[in-house]
Amino acid sequence: MQDVGERQVLRLASRLTSPVLDAVDAVYTSPLLRAWRTVQLLLGDRQRPCVDAPELMELHYGSVQGLAEASWPDALGADWRRDPWRVSFPNGESLPVLQARVHHVLRQLTQAHAGQTVMLSTHGLVMRVMLQEALRLPPADFWQLRIPNASAWWVSCSAASGRLKLGDVQRAEPRVTVAAAQATMADKTMPRGAMGEVERVAVQAAVVQQTLEPVIGRVGLCIFAADHGVTAEGVSAYPAAVTAEMTRNFARGGAAINVLARAHDISLDLVDVGVDGSLEAWPDLVPAKVAHGTHNFRRAAAMSDAMLGQALAVGAARAQRMLRSGVDALALGEMGIGNTTSAAAMLGAMTGLPAERTVGAGTGVQGERLLHKREVVDDALVWHRSDLAAGGVPHADTREWLRRVGGLEIAAMAGAAMAVVDHPVLLVADGFISTVAVLAAARMLHESAGPANASSTSLSASPFASALLDRLVLSHRSSETGHVEAIRALDELRRAALHGESADGVVLRPLLDLGMRLGEGSGAAMAVPLLRSATALMRQMATFSDAGVSTALT
Repeated sequence: MQDVGERQVLRLASRLTSPVLDAVDAVYTSPLLRAWRTVQLLLGDRQRPCVDAPELMELHYGSVQGLAEASWPDALGADWRRDPWRVSFPNGESLPVLQARVHHVLRQLTQAHAGQTVMLSTHGLVMRVMLQEALRLPPADFWQLRIPNASAWWVSCSAASGRLKLGDVQRAEPRVTVAAAQATMADKTMPRGAMGEVERVAVQAAVVQQTLEPVIGRVGLCIFAADHGVTAEGVSAYPAAVTAEMTRNFARGGAAINVLARAHDISLDLVDVGVDGSLEAWPDLVPAKVAHGTHNFRRAAAMSDAMLGQALAVGAARAQRMLRSGVDALALGEMGIGNTTSAAAMLGAMTGLPAERTVGAGTGVQGERLLHKREVVDDALVWHRSDLAAGGVPHADTREWLRRVGGLEIAAMAGAAMAVVDHPVLLVADGFISTVAVLAAARMLHESAGPANASSTSLSASPFASALLDRLVLSHRSSETGHVEAIRALDELRRAALHGESADGVVLRPLLDLGMRLGEGSGAAMAVPLLRSATALMRQMATFSDAGVSTALT
């Protein structure tokens, strides 16, 4: 076991209460030396019978044993993440074989130690198979389980009539709070706060993942592409045909986001949710077209209710697919000529701000064309508010505004954002458009909590909105005019929603400020190395006591 691993186990031992470790009657461990060493470090001077159990060995990967997953043949790696229960490793094992041997040893131990507490020191997939069964999760959710290195779990076992039954699963260590995570960072060998926002991200990841050993390993990025009818008003510097042309470029791997994804090991999910045109069948392009773009929202509602529902569902489904592959962070990106106009209109509708504060250059419009773009947004909002009032609806909810002036890809991103609330992952917003989508998602979650919330400015009654905002990372500050206003609106919601221990008093701010406005998820991709660095610091950096370094003078 390396020094980093030993420190992780020692920190686990410090988090486990004495009654937990004192209650152990017997110990069984995988034959690997690191499993034996884990037992020694956890129990210390507590003497317990310890038995070598070969059936607790990790899955045997056969011909790819010892290789990083990124080095496996492409088809094998993809199948392993999509449906691991159907994968059989050449010259190795499959998960059903692993499960059978785990069942065998657990049944034996349950019968031999009835009424006793037994410690098992084993490996990741052994624990995952056991916990998935105990939690009664469907096979498709195999990778959604978060099992941090050096973690301990209580699992009750019974073997009546020789049949093994698992249940009553819970973490053996205390819940990770903001205060506990902050204290962990404060004990690292550096002046308190020396890493600035990076420390806050590490604390955020620790609380979301519920471990003081957080990891940002696998990252997924969903890019949704769609066209906008409002381009007929001349609001973009580029023709609408560029949406389809750039989507093809994404599918061929030639865009900026493709380069960044390869550089930072990010899995891309490219989805045609509403491109105006027929796209070729590319292996990396998901056909999920709801319509050939939206209607011109200056003249009519952008979408029907059915179109909006389908777009939200597409986003949620693609996010769930990423989550099932075991990502630690889900990022959002988009492509759609005209979508800064749509996002600005959405922001104005949600905040009441005039177009002067929400509409920016987008693809590069300036001067008279920028003034015209702002006029289009202001006119559209006046028209829709008048139309709503005529229909007896003085105050439309967020979903209705999304239907009226939103975009199919904005709705899909909102659906994807809402899908993360039940999962221990970070949600990484890109720039202006994805931030507006997340703002819409948080507001819809709040408003769906009950009629009383629809006209309220407080999110305290909506745990789902709180959960979304708790997971949110803003990757960068776009140079687009409305982004600062979208961030301000999100921060107001966050401070209203996150109460108690989560109200850390920190203003929501992006990690990077590089003058970018490309979109595509490019800013989110640029932030991924920072996320990985932040969690690595919390996980691997020595404490003052570890390193024998003096603490600050008081």
